[in-house]
Amino acid sequence: MYTILPLITLLLLFLLLSKPDQDWRISYLSSVLILGSIIAVGSEIMSLPSSLNFETVLIFWLLINLGLGIYYSILFKKKKIFLPLFNLPKVTILSKLILLGTGLIVLITGLVGIIAPPNNWDSMTYHMPRVMHWIQNQNLAHYPTYYSAQLVHPPFAEVAIMHLQILSGGDRFANWVQWLAMINSIIGVSLVAKELGAKEEGQLFASAFCASIPMGILQASSTQNDYVVAFWILCLAYYTLALVSKSHISYPTILAVASSLGLALYTKSSAYVFTFPFIVWICLSLWQKSKWKELHYVLIIIFIAGLFNWGHFLRNMELFGSPISAADYKEENQNSVYSLPTLISTVIRNLSAHVDIVRYFHLQNIITPINGKIEKLVYLIHERLLHLDPSDPRTTMPGYVFRINGLSFNEDVAINPYHYFLIITAIFGFVFQKKLRKNKFIFAYFVCLISGFLLFSVLLKIQPYSVRHHLNLFVLFSPFVAISYSVFLEKNFLKTMIFILIITCTPWLFNNQFRPLIGENSILKLPRNDIYFLQRKHLKNAYQESLEFLSRYNCTDIGLSLGWNVNLSKSIWEYPFWSLMSDISPDKKYKFFHLVNPENSTAKLIKEPPYDKESYCALIAVRASKDVPVEKNINNNSSWNKVWSKPPITILIKK
Repeated sequence: MYTILPLITLLLLFLLLSKPDQDWRISYLSSVLILGSIIAVGSEIMSLPSSLNFETVLIFWLLINLGLGIYYSILFKKKKIFLPLFNLPKVTILSKLILLGTGLIVLITGLVGIIAPPNNWDSMTYHMPRVMHWIQNQNLAHYPTYYSAQLVHPPFAEVAIMHLQILSGGDRFANWVQWLAMINSIIGVSLVAKELGAKEEGQLFASAFCASIPMGILQASSTQNDYVVAFWILCLAYYTLALVSKSHISYPTILAVASSLGLALYTKSSAYVFTFPFIVWICLSLWQKSKWKELHYVLIIIFIAGLFNWGHFLRNMELFGSPISAADYKEENQNSVYSLPTLISTVIRNLSAHVDIVRYFHLQNIITPINGKIEKLVYLIHERLLHLDPSDPRTTMPGYVFRINGLSFNEDVAINPYHYFLIITAIFGFVFQKKLRKNKFIFAYFVCLISGFLLFSVLLKIQPYSVRHHLNLFVLFSPFVAISYSVFLEKNFLKTMIFILIITCTPWLFNNQFRPLIGENSILKLPRNDIYFLQRKHLKNAYQESLEFLSRYNCTDIGLSLGWNVNLSKSIWEYPFWSLMSDISPDKKYKFFHLVNPENSTAKLIKEPPYDKESYCALIAVRASKDVPVEKNINNNSSWNKVWSKPPITILIKK
C-alpha cells in the first residue's frame, strides 16, 4: 500500500509541470528526473543520522506529497494548473497494432517482474544484499563484506529498490525499478526523436525499437541497473539537445542536464564513458555561442552532478582509496594497454557480438548461421593484420577466451541481432543522405554515440557480459535509427518494419531463462521461494533446511562466512538467506553480519564501530569445494560447535 507514495509524488510533479503549450512527454521526463533526484538526495541525507527506517522513509514521502499537494491546490485555486492533454494524432490500423504491441511488451515484462522475485546472479550476490544491509544498518555506510561489489558500485538503482523494500516490507516490487526505467526510456526516445526532427511515424518507430530490444526485455524484469543508467543517459541526451538548440541559456535546462549527469554517474560507472561526449558537445556549443562567457555553466553542471555522488565518493575514498573503483575491478574491467591495434581489436570484437541474425529469424534450417564464419574472420584479422591474440588478457577479462555467442535468453549475455543490423543500415543511410548529414543536431548526436562506443572500446576489456553495457547504445540509437529510416523509407513500409520488430521479440517475453512464463520452470507454476533458485536448483534444499534448523534456536544475530578465498567468494549467494529467513520466521527480527578474510579490503571495518561490538551466537558458513573449511577461519575453534551441515552450508553455534 505504501509503495504507491513515490508514484503519487510522480503524478503530482507531472500535474505541476504540465503546460498547455508543452508536449506532455517533456513534463513527464522532468517529473521523473525530479523524482530520481528526491530519492538520491533524500536517501543520502537520511543516511547521515542512520535514519533509513520505515518510520522515517514513510514520513519523508508523506511530507513530500503533502507539500506538493498543498502547492498544487494553491495553484489550482488560482487557475494556474493545466491538465495535461494527451493529443494523439490520427493513426492507422497498423499504427494502433504497433501501439498495442508496445503496450503488451510493457505489460508482460511488468507482470514477470512482480510475479517473480529477484533471482539473477548479481541480485543474489550484491544488488539485493546491499539493500538488506542498508536497511539493517539504517544507512548507506560501507560495511564489512565478503564481496566488495556490494560497496564500490554506484548505488542509485538499489537505493530506489530500498525505498520500495522498506515501504512494502518485501521484494515484491524490487524488479519494478528497471521496469519503470524501460517505460521511461520508451517515452524518452520518442521525445528525443521529435527533438531531432522525426514526425509521428518516426517517433513511433523509436519507441517500438526501444521496447523490443531483447536485452532490454529480459532486464526490465530484473534488479540489474543497465536500463536505469540507460534512461538517465537518455535524459542527458534530451536535455543536451534542448540546451544546444536554444539561442539563450535556461537555468532549468542547466539544472536538468546536471541532474541527469549526476543520476547517471550515481547509477553505474559505465555512465562516465557514455556521458562524456555529451558534455563535450555542450562545451563546444557554448564556446561557439560566446567563447568563454558561458563556459561557467559547464562548471555548474559538473558541480551539481558531483553533489549527487559526493557521499558515495567519500565512502569509496575512505575504504578503497578511489572514488569510483577498487583495485580488483581495474584488473578485471580496465584495459591495460592503449594503442591503435588494440582499439581496432576491441571495436571489432564488440561489433561482432550481435551478428546471429539467422537464428533470430529462425532461418537456421535454410541458411547456415554466420557466427562461426564471423568468428573465424575476427581471429584471422587479429592474427594476420593486428598480430594480436583475440583473448589477450590486456584487453580481455582474465580467464575469458573470446568467442561469438549465439542467441540467448540470459539477461547477462543476450544479444540484439535485428536491432544491430537496423542500426548499421541506418548509419549507411545517414552517410548517403545529404539531408541528414546537413542537420547539425543529428550529426552531433550521431558523433556522441560513436564517440561513446569508441571510448567504451578504448577503456574497457572484452567480457562475455560486455553486451549488457551495449544496452545504453541500443536505447540511445533508437531515435537515430527512427529519424534515418523515416527519411528514406515510405510510411507503410516503415510501419511494417516496426511491426516485425514487435513480433520477432516475443520469444524473449515468454522464455526468459531465469523468469520464464511458459515451460517446465514457468514462474506461474512454481512457488515464489523456488524461483530464487532457478539458476542453481541444487542449492535450494541446503538453504531452506539450514535456515529451518537455525530458526529453532533462540539466536537472531547471525554471522555469515560466505567463502574465504576472495575469487571463490564471488560465486556465493547471500540474498536467499535474508529472503527465506523472513519467510520461515516472520515474527523474529534477524540480523546478519559478515565474517571476512583479513586480506579482504573491508576487513578493517570490523575493528571500527559499530562492527567491533557485534557478537553473533550462530554462524552460517558457505564454502565452495576448493575453498578452505570454515573451522580454519575461526580464531577460537573451541568456542563453537558444528551442529549442522549439508554441502555447501555448515552451521556452527556458540557453546
